[in-house]
Formats: sequence, C-alpha cells, structure tokens
Amino acid sequence: MFSMHRQWGVTDGLPTGEVQQIVELPNGQMLVNCEGVFCISNGDGFDIVPCDYTQAYRLATYAQGYGHRWQGDSLLWLHDFYRIYLFDARAMAFRYDIERRLGQRGLQAFAQEETQGAKADGRAQRCIDSLALTRQCVTMTRDRQGGLWIGTHSNGIVYLPPRRAVAQPLTGGDRLIGIARSTTDGEGRIWRCKADGLEKEENGVTTLYNKANVKGLPYNRTTFIQQLGGDRYLLCDSLSTLGYFDHRQATFTPLNDRLQTLAAYRHFVGACPIDDEWTVVYAQNGCFMLNTKADTLAPFAPSEEIEHYATKYNCMVSDHQGRLWVGTQDGLFEVRAEGGKRLLTVRRVAGLRNNCIRSLVTDGEGNLWAGTSCGISRITPTVVNIGPEDGVPAVSMMERAACLTDDGQLAFATGGVSGLIFQPQTLIGYDTPLPVVITSVKANDRSLPLHGIRLPYDENYLTIRFSTLNYASPSHTRYRYRLLPLEKEWNDSNDGMSGVASYTTLPPGTYHFEVQAAVPTAGWGTTTTVAFVILPPWWLTWWARLCYVLIALGGVAAAVGLYLRRRKAKMERENDERVNQLFELRSEARYQFAQSVNISPQNIASTQQEEQLVDKLLKAIGQHMDDSDYTASQLAADVAMSRASLYKKMQTMLAITPNEFLRNVRLKHAAKLLAETSTPVNQVSLMVGFQTPRYFSQCFRQMFGVTPSEYRSGERAGDEG
Repeated sequence: MFSMHRQWGVTDGLPTGEVQQIVELPNGQMLVNCEGVFCISNGDGFDIVPCDYTQAYRLATYAQGYGHRWQGDSLLWLHDFYRIYLFDARAMAFRYDIERRLGQRGLQAFAQEETQGAKADGRAQRCIDSLALTRQCVTMTRDRQGGLWIGTHSNGIVYLPPRRAVAQPLTGGDRLIGIARSTTDGEGRIWRCKADGLEKEENGVTTLYNKANVKGLPYNRTTFIQQLGGDRYLLCDSLSTLGYFDHRQATFTPLNDRLQTLAAYRHFVGACPIDDEWTVVYAQNGCFMLNTKADTLAPFAPSEEIEHYATKYNCMVSDHQGRLWVGTQDGLFEVRAEGGKRLLTVRRVAGLRNNCIRSLVTDGEGNLWAGTSCGISRITPTVVNIGPEDGVPAVSMMERAACLTDDGQLAFATGGVSGLIFQPQTLIGYDTPLPVVITSVKANDRSLPLHGIRLPYDENYLTIRFSTLNYASPSHTRYRYRLLPLEKEWNDSNDGMSGVASYTTLPPGTYHFEVQAAVPTAGWGTTTTVAFVILPPWWLTWWARLCYVLIALGGVAAAVGLYLRRRKAKMERENDERVNQLFELRSEARYQFAQSVNISPQNIASTQQEEQLVDKLLKAIGQHMDDSDYTASQLAADVAMSRASLYKKMQTMLAITPNEFLRNVRLKHAAKLLAETSTPVNQVSLMVGFQTPRYFSQCFRQMFGVTPSEYRSGERAGDEG
C-alpha cells in the first residue's frame, strides 16, 4: 500500500527536527515552535518568523510546558518553559507590548496552561506505530481540513491527511492489469498482443492467432490491433507490417507492398479511427492518415504544429465530443475540427505536471484522463494533477495501458504486474475552493511586509508566493494570477500546493497583484490582493518633472525672446533698407520733376498709390490748364482730398506745396508749347492760366533760367527732357 503521510524536516525549512508546538492561524497557516525558534508554513515548507527574544516576557518561574491562547481573532499568546510571546496573526509578526497586557482578565494564569493537543484515533495511531513514532510524539493538532499534524522530538512534523477516497493498488497479476494492457473492441472482445501471437478472449473462451492459423500473417509478435468496424481490424506486427485482419476468416492482408511510403515509418505504435473512412496511424517518428476504404495515405495536418515539440507519438483517443487527443513524448494536444472539418485547430494542453503522455482513456462521464511519466492527470473539463495524497505515486504509467471497467472505475498499469484502480468521481471529490494566502513577497530577494509596500525604483524584481494551504489534496488546486495594470489577462498555474509569480524590471508605479484558486468541482474562488508601489527615481519625481517643465518653459521663453529680438533686428534692417530705398526713390523723383519738362507719374511717384494720385492730379490740372482762377484748394477737391492732406502728400513726394506743384505743371506745359509750337508768348501765358505775360515771364525765368522768348530760340539753361 502506498503511504500517503507526508513529513517535513530541516530540508523543508524547519530550523530543527524538534517540534514542541503547532498552532493553526485563522488563514490556515501553521505556526510552529521548534524549541524556541518559530516558523510558519508557506504551502511547500516553512519560513522562519523573526522574533526578538530579548523583548519577550521572561517568566519568573519556569512553566510546566508549552501553551497558547487566542485573544480575539488576531492576537495569539504563546509560552514555552521560559518566556511568553505575543503573535499578531494579522500583521504576521511578533509584538512586544506584552507586560502591559498581561494584567488583562484571563491572562494571569496563562503561563501555567499547557497545550491541549488532539488525540490520535485508530488510523492515526496505526500510522504512528507503523512509523515507529510512538515515543517521538510531542504534540498533535488537527487542521481545518481534518488533517493531523504530529510534532516529534527529532523527526520534524508528520502529516496524516484526512480520510478520503484514494486510488487502490493492483498487484499479483490482477486481471484488470491485463485488461488495461489490452484492447477491448465494441463487442466486448479482449485482444492481447503477445510474443507468440494475438490472443482473443470472448465469452470466457481464449483463441490464439498466429502465422500458423492466419493466412498472410508474416510474424507472430504483434504490436497493436484496432477495430475499424464490425469484424474488420487494423493489425501491425513488430516488424512494422501493417494490414487488415479478419478473425472470422483468419486472414491478414498486408498493405506495405501496395503502399511503399509505409517504409519511412519506424515502429508503428497504434491507430485511432476518426470516421468510417479515415484512421490516424501513428509511429515513433511521425503519423499519417489511412483511408481504409481506398487504401490510400494522406498527411495528418496537425502534425505541422505537433512536431514542433515531438515526433514520437505514444497514444491517441477520440472523445464523445469528436475531439482528437494526441499524446506525444513532449505534450498532449487537442485537435478540434472547426467549420465542418475544414479547419483544424491544435492546442497544446498546459498545466500538466509531466508532458510525456503514456496513455489516454475516457471515464464514464466522458472526461479524459492521461497516464504520464510522473503520475496521472485528469484533462477535461479542467486539468487536475493527481498526487500522492490521492494514492497515486509519482511513477511512470505504462504506454497504452489504461481502461474503463464495467463498474465505472479507471485502471492504469504502471509496469510489470502492478497498477492502480480508482473511481474517478470520488477520487476528485467535491472540495470547495479555499481562499488564497499570500505567504511571502520579496523584492530583490529581500522579504517584505504584506501591507504598505513602498519600494525604491531599483528594487523592482518581485517574487510573490501564494497558497491555499490545501494540505489534504494539494495537487487538486489550480491558480490564476495577474498584475494590474500591467496584465489584463490571467496567468494560469497548476503548481498544486503553492504558486509563485515573478516580475522583473517593473517600472515605477502603483500595482495590484490579484490571485484566485479553484478546485476541480468548483469555479474560481475569492480574489486575494496585495498592493505595492515602486517609487520613481529622484529624476522622475513630480518635483523633478516640475523643474524639467520650468526649465523647458524657460528655454522656450529664451528661444522665443531670441527669435523676437532677431526678428525685430531683421525688421529694423528691412525697414531701414526700405526707407533708404524710398529716400533714393524720392530723391530721383524730385530730380526728375525738377529737371524734366515731361511729367510722368511713373518717374515722380515711389509707390503705386502715389502713381495713381499723380495721374489724377495731372488730369485735373489738364482740365483746368487755362483757368487762372483754378487754385490748389479746387485741385485737392477734384482728387477727393483735403487741402491739408494734399499738402502733406506733396511735401512727402516732392518737397513742394500744392500751389508750387500746380504752377510748375503749368510752366512745364508752357515750355512744351514754346518748344513745339509758334504760338505767341502772350497767348501761351493765357493758355497755361497766367493772367499777365509779365508774371508768366517772371515765373518762367525763375524755373528755367531764361525768358520764354529765349527758351523758344534755344537758349535753355536746363534740360527740357
């Protein structure tokens, strides 16, 4: 009988094998006193709990033994022979305000109380006797699941799980072992592949088929037989001869000669029909599809994905939902047909304790079970790794050696004449999910308190350990966890007793780690959360960022100021250039107006607006050229300007008054008449608006330096243009 008790010692974290006191805390952890050194269970082992013994309360006289008392639901009073301790179960740490509390009611005689341990029942006593621990027992405590914790003098802690259904061993050549190692067809016939032939058991009658009585059978030793339908079977011998076997006619029809590509496969392992026409045949170096009606081969499409992990196929089974399960040397794969078998999806099953799949079988409810190289796992509806607490040792199962018995049990062969049998429903049980306990949080391998965690930026390598403390059936527990806001999706973990999540190089920020647990017969339980903050380095703090913003704003302001100064200087240079250019234009215009007889708006104006104004002025003067009463005020009115505005414009353009401009235009026109016509001078003076020839002659001489007559005769002082 496989022993299911567990034992913890110094290799599991106990400071010594001498265990004097065991107390269960409200969250399910066990506080253990090992001769004055305290430790606490974490799911897998034990962690030392720091205690300053100099601050513990020293007893005036020695106590008679070890004792404990709860004060409320969080304060645990403990004493050994010499001291009194106070443990805070919420903070998971010792407190030292002991002396002032000892006067409280009910604590005066506490030091004289001894631990009242659980008594061993018959099963526990038999376990103690079988382990020769009768004289070793110091203390016993039952946990919330009914498991018995036995503290010993020198052998640490022995744990006896509560009574529950477990797998039973099959030994001594039990018939079920033979059935598990055989093939049972749809008619209840049992087929055994043997060294001297193929054996059939039907209605208690055994028949041996070999090359002596089967036509066409090349070799006696057979590898596998698979029913295709009715009395038609696919058979393979140990020489990899594949063919059809008819036990009624005692004939064997080999396929190797017709299908030459079969020679590429080494040692056929088995076959799995997927419909009335196609069967998957798998070997130690690949697999293919065999059309059992047309005798043709086709590739097995999922192999493209599966053979990234392994090319050695060990077992296959098709379940009641039409899913094909493929067990290989490195992984179990689910092949599901989508869209009417046109699209196949392949999924590698995660969470198995061992990925070498040796056998596959479905139970009475259609759930899939796998025998692996390290025990047994239930695959559907959820992955459950069956452990030693279930009576299943961590040993290798035999290839393709599992079966469902008539009474609904599952039998697995483990090699030789040994095996296991169990009722799958009672083995899994109907547990309720336990809450998850955060057992430790470490940053850069430094242990941290479980509350108010604030870390510097360079302590950002976090390891968080958690457990449901399910000592009765630890391998049945599944976990999922995530770190918000870094992870939105859950991470699955099937570690069993405990789990661990590690995160490296976390950036500064506020985080919430969430973890849940589930058991095979229930959904996810409550969420356990631990929050922590990773502080930014000083150069990323808010005040540093504010300084960066201020510096940046200062830089922007400086840049804008520099830009504006350069822009202003540029504008001033451009303005000076325009002024100089305008001054040159003005000088040229004034020179042209002073020297040339012909008055052109383009020559005396510097801008388009001035050119338009000069054109209007010349037209207005031209219309009143012979009117001696036409004044500068009338001229301003004719060009829609005030006299003052016209005065300012004339000063700007030609540095003369409107009256001077009017008189000069008249005189230049007179000069043209004198030069181009023979009109008498007196008449010319009237034509250009002068009332008396004498005044005309005076003005003309002032402008041109000669009299009108002299100008006509060619004696000109200026350039007439």
